[in-house]
Amino acid sequence: MPLYPTEKDYLFHLITTSPQEAKHLWKRSIKNKWGDECAYCGSKENLTIDHIIPQAKGGGNHITNVLCACEKCNKSKAHYEWEDWYYRQDFFEQVRYDKINSWITQLSKSDLKLYRPRKNLNY
Repeated sequence: MPLYPTEKDYLFHLITTSPQEAKHLWKRSIKNKWGDECAYCGSKENLTIDHIIPQAKGGGNHITNVLCACEKCNKSKAHYEWEDWYYRQDFFEQVRYDKINSWITQLSKSDLKLYRPRKNLNY
C-alpha cells in the first residue's frame, strides 16, 4: 500500500471511493510505516495517530505532521511541543528522537513525490 501525503490522496488516486475508507487506509499506512509501534515509547498497544504540531496550534493532516503514537503518549503530549514533551519522558531515547526528526524533515523530500505547479507557464 502506498503512503500518500494526506487521506484525500487515497480518494484522488481512486484507491477507495469513500472518505471514511480513505481516512482508515491513510492511518493504517502510517501505523505500518512505524512498524505498528508508538514512535515515542515503542508500545504496540492502543495505537493512534498523533499530530506532531497539534491541530490546536495550526498543525495539519499532512504525513510529515503525523506519526503513530500509543493512546497514553498521545494524551500525555496533548498540545505541547513534541520535543519539549519528549525530552521530559522517562522513556526518551535518542534513536527514537532521531527517527521522528527524520520523519518530519526527510520524508517530504525522499519518500513522497510531491508535485508543485510550474511557474511562468506560457500558453
